[in-house]
Amino acid sequence: MRQSTIAPRASVFGLGNVLLGDDAFGPFTIEIFRSQFQCGPAIEIMDLGTPGLDLAPYLYGRNFVILVDSVKADGEPGTVRVYRESDLSECAAQLRVTDHDPGLLESIAHLRLLGHAPVELAIIGVIPESCLFGAGLSSKIDAAVAVAMDQIVRILIEQGVDCKPRSQPLRPKLWWNPIAPSILESLVGCTPVRDSLRLVDRYENGKHGNENGGAISF
Repeated sequence: MRQSTIAPRASVFGLGNVLLGDDAFGPFTIEIFRSQFQCGPAIEIMDLGTPGLDLAPYLYGRNFVILVDSVKADGEPGTVRVYRESDLSECAAQLRVTDHDPGLLESIAHLRLLGHAPVELAIIGVIPESCLFGAGLSSKIDAAVAVAMDQIVRILIEQGVDCKPRSQPLRPKLWWNPIAPSILESLVGCTPVRDSLRLVDRYENGKHGNENGGAISF
């Protein structure tokens, strides 16, 4: 089977340690998104774990990048926020709640010096409740997964990406936390995911913009 030779122009990455409770939010969300939606070959969707400075090659030369992660920020656990790169520089949020991976800002700075940093960067973050070893996702973070998926779909569509729901959803590969069918059904049926599917339909019918008529921005 021939592999596609199209280089990815954009990427959606999950960051986090899947064994540390709510720090698994990024990998979990990315895998659920991959199982429910499909994008063109120019879009790379991956769980990167905790790459540190090894994050740089994944950001190199991309038009835009979406990172999904847990964040240190003020607010209630389970709150989902979308940050721009400038928000991180101004310390409005801090990725890597486990303090083991400060590599994002360093990677961006290095790539900017080389002239190959992403043109645009968005971080979809959730405020965690607990990051204890082996605890699994808390109930509040479970509920935030669908909200984060909605934001991923909205950003991709605003960037002109052909993002569509799969006619036959894949079974998520959650080796660290096998998902029960009832949980997956609740995710697919909840309001944010239904809104994402309607958003896809509106764009296919030539109706651009969000519910308020504006564009999604980073």
